[in-house]
Amino acid sequence: MKHLTRNVGIAYIVCSVLTGCSTHSRHSSEASSSISVQPSGIQIESSVREQVSWMLDAFTPIAGQALPNKSVLAAYEFRNFEPIWIKDQRLDSSIYRLVEILDQAYSHGLNPVHYHLQTIKEYLALKKPTAQQLAELDVITTIALSSYAHDISNGRYEPHLIDPNWQLDAPSNDWKNLLFLDSPAHMVNYLPTLAPRQPDYQVLQNWLAFYQELAQKEGDVHVDYGLLLRLGDQSPRVAQLRARLVQLGDIRFSARKITENYFDKELQTAVTRFQKRHQLDADGTVGTQTIQALNVPLEERARQIAYNLERWRWLPSQLEDNRVWVDLTDYTAHIFLNERTERMKVVIGKPDRKTNVFYGKMTYMVVNPTWRVPMRIARESLLPKLQENANYLTEHGYHVYSSWSIGARQLDPLTINWHDIQPEELRYRFEQAADDENALGRYKFMFPNKFDIYLHDTPARHLFNEGVRAFSSGCIRLERAEDFANLLVAGYRKGQQQLADARESQETRVIPLNHSLPVYLVYFTVVPNTNGMPEFRNDIYQRDALMKEAMGYSPLKAKDSI
Repeated sequence: MKHLTRNVGIAYIVCSVLTGCSTHSRHSSEASSSISVQPSGIQIESSVREQVSWMLDAFTPIAGQALPNKSVLAAYEFRNFEPIWIKDQRLDSSIYRLVEILDQAYSHGLNPVHYHLQTIKEYLALKKPTAQQLAELDVITTIALSSYAHDISNGRYEPHLIDPNWQLDAPSNDWKNLLFLDSPAHMVNYLPTLAPRQPDYQVLQNWLAFYQELAQKEGDVHVDYGLLLRLGDQSPRVAQLRARLVQLGDIRFSARKITENYFDKELQTAVTRFQKRHQLDADGTVGTQTIQALNVPLEERARQIAYNLERWRWLPSQLEDNRVWVDLTDYTAHIFLNERTERMKVVIGKPDRKTNVFYGKMTYMVVNPTWRVPMRIARESLLPKLQENANYLTEHGYHVYSSWSIGARQLDPLTINWHDIQPEELRYRFEQAADDENALGRYKFMFPNKFDIYLHDTPARHLFNEGVRAFSSGCIRLERAEDFANLLVAGYRKGQQQLADARESQETRVIPLNHSLPVYLVYFTVVPNTNGMPEFRNDIYQRDALMKEAMGYSPLKAKDSI
C-alpha cells in the first residue's frame, strides 16, 4: 500500500506539470543544445512567480524525506522571481549538464526519478514552448537542483524517521549557498563538491558502480549447495566457486594455466579472503554459510552499498582529527588522539538493547566508579536474580536505597520480600560499590547524553574473545580501558597526577579532561577493508531492513502516468 501511495503521488505531479507537452515525450532524445525561446522575458517572469507557489505546494515529502522547498522560494525571491535558467531569451546550456548529473544520481545510491529527470527532458523536447511551459521548466529544474544538492550533502531521508535508534544526524547548510550563486554554470559546477569527501564514501561509490554494472552485464554466477568443499577437491561445483570469486574480485585473472574444477591453494586463499570480508569463519573451506554469502545477488549487494552511502551523508562533512570512532558492526573502537591511532575491541548492546547511533563529547572520566543500576536493567535483570537469591546484592557488592531521591535511606535487602514485587512496581535504587567485581570495572568515560550510554571497563574479560560481541545493555565495554585512560591524560601533567592518585587511593574520583573529545557511535554494514575491497558485515540490529523500506521502491515512469 505504501508503494501504491508513493506512485500515485508521483503520477499526480508528473501529470500536472506536463499539461500541454505530454504528446512530445517521444522526442525527448532529440532535444538539441537549446530551446527556441519565443515568449518575452516579462511573460516568463510573471509565470515563474505563479509556478513557484504552485509547484512547491505540489511537491510533497514521501517516506520521511525532506524537500528543501523553502530554499527554492528564497532563491527566486532573491532574484525578484526572474527565471534562473533563461537569460537574454536563451536557455542556459548548464541545464543539459545538470541533466547529465541527475542521470548519474544512481552512482551515489540515489534514484534519478526523485529529481524529475524525465519531466525535465519532456520540457526540453518542446520546440515552441509557451511562457507557462518555460516557467514550469525553470521552476522544476530549480527544484530538482535544490533537492539533489540537499540529498547529496545531507542525505535524502531523515534518519530518525527510518530508525528511532539512529540519532546521529549532522545536517549542513552548505548546499543552500549553491542556490544564490550568480549563474547556472556556477551552481551546477558546485554540485560535486557537496558529496561526502571521506575516502570510505568514495571507495564505496566505485564498488556500487562495479556491482550495478556487473548485475546488468553478466548476472550472478551461482554456486550449488552440496558437501563441504576444501583443498584438493575436484568437481563442477569447484569451477562454479572459482567463477564466482573471479566475478566478485577475490581472484584476479591469471595467465597461468589452471584446472578450473580443482580446489588448489590459490582458490583456498581466495576463499579465505572472501570469508574475512563477510565476517565468516576464515578457514578456507566452503560450507553452507559461505555458499549463502557467495550467492547473495549482485543487485542486493548494490542496495546494501547504497544504504551505507546514505548513512555517510548523515555524518558531518568534516571529522575532527582527535576523536573516538566506535564501529558497532566491527565491535571495535578506533581512537585518534594527539596524532596517535589505537584500536581496541568493544562489547556493544544486545539486539534487544541496541546501542544507539549518536555523537557526543567526552568531558571527564571516573576512576573506581560506583554503578547506579538503570531502572530498566534493575527491573529486567536484577529483580529476577533477587527473587531467586535474596543474598544476591550482598554477594555482589550492591547497596539498595529506598528511592532515587537525594538522601534516600539505605535498606537491608533481606528485609524486603522481592517475590511480591512486580517489575513495573520496582522503585528502589541499586548501587554497586567500586571493587573488582563492579560491572563498570575500574574506569568509566563520560560523554553526557540522553541515552545514558558511555564507555567503560569490565571484569568480564572473556567476552573479548568472542567474534560477535553484542552482550551489553547498551553501553560500550572497552577491551583496554586502562590504556585508554592513559591516552586521555598523555601530555597533561595535572591529569596524569590525578589518575595516579585515584588508582592508588582506590576511591571514586572524577578526572576532567583537558579538552573535550568527540565520540561517534556509528553503524555501517558495508565498509572498505584495508585492501579497498568491500567488507559486508552482519546486520546485527537489522537496520538495513529499515533502509530498504524507506529507499527501496520501484519508480513509476512518467509515460505510465499520463
